Amino acid sequence: MFVFGHRDEPAGPRSQRRGRWVAAAVLAVAAAALGVTWYADHGGGARGYSCGFVAGDDEAAEELCHRKARDRSQRAGIDNPGPVGYDGTAWLMHDAVHRALLCPPPGPASCDDRRALRPATEADVVTARNALSSAALPDSVVRLARGDDPAPPGALVYALLMGDGCVVGYLDLASGDHEHEVAGLLPNGRCLSS
Repeated sequence: MFVFGHRDEPAGPRSQRRGRWVAAAVLAVAAAALGVTWYADHGGGARGYSCGFVAGDDEAAEELCHRKARDRSQRAGIDNPGPVGYDGTAWLMHDAVHRALLCPPPGPASCDDRRALRPATEADVVTARNALSSAALPDSVVRLARGDDPAPPGALVYALLMGDGCVVGYLDLASGDHEHEVAGLLPNGRCLSS
């Protein structure tokens, strides 16, 4: 239990009541958080979502948030991660695409200074596909983002089916933004729509 008061004052009935109220509030918040976590983990997922924006973000940031939320809401759960597993493969895919397009050889492994700041092209799709194939991931899907993909317009989207889930990611050459995640299958049984 937490008790707050001045250190020079002896604890009286007033400070004890305040301490009880604070302790009760802390316990109520903790119980609510545990309940929400349990509810989400046991099939009662949330029906809404929120998007956080930095002051000055434009409509594109909001639209990207809505795209991602629509995509996630359609995906199934994951029970079987497949023979390779997800986490290592997600990073392997990210690194292969990132290095091939933002830091092509013979550049150092950590460079970002060759960023083109342009929309991705079909030539970039081929480069990313070759990089993923060289990384022992030849079954990867790579394409330019479509309207229903969880990526900004003009970005490069990549995905790989593993077990009953997917690694899905994007690299936006216009901004250098990138993201990848492990996700379940879409209703079409694939990692990306259409």
